[in-house]
Amino acid sequence: MLPVGMLLTWAGYSVGLWGWCLIRGYNVTLGQLMSPAHPYGSAKGQAWPPPLMSPNQIFPGKNTGESGPVATAAPKSAGGNAAAGLPAPSGRIGPGGTVVK
Repeated sequence: MLPVGMLLTWAGYSVGLWGWCLIRGYNVTLGQLMSPAHPYGSAKGQAWPPPLMSPNQIFPGKNTGESGPVATAAPKSAGGNAAAGLPAPSGRIGPGGTVVK
C-alpha cells in the first residue's frame, strides 16, 4: 500500500507542477516533468525556468514561433487614457463595477 501512496503522491505533484507551468506559460511537457530517468533540467542547457511558449501556442511541446512574450505593450502614461482624452480613474469601484470619478 505504501508504494501505491508514493506513486499517487508523485503523480499528483507532477500533474500539479505541470498545471503551474501551463499557467506560467512555460514550454515544458508533462512527459519532460514526469520522466524519472531524464527529468527536465537534467540535460545540459536546460535551465529552470524553461523558455516561454510563443503567443500562438496553446499547449507546450514543439514551439512554432519565437519564445517569450511579444513586446507590443504601449508605454505607461501618467494616468488615464491620454490618447482618448479620458481622465484618470480614481481607483474606486462603484455599484455595478463602474469606476467612480
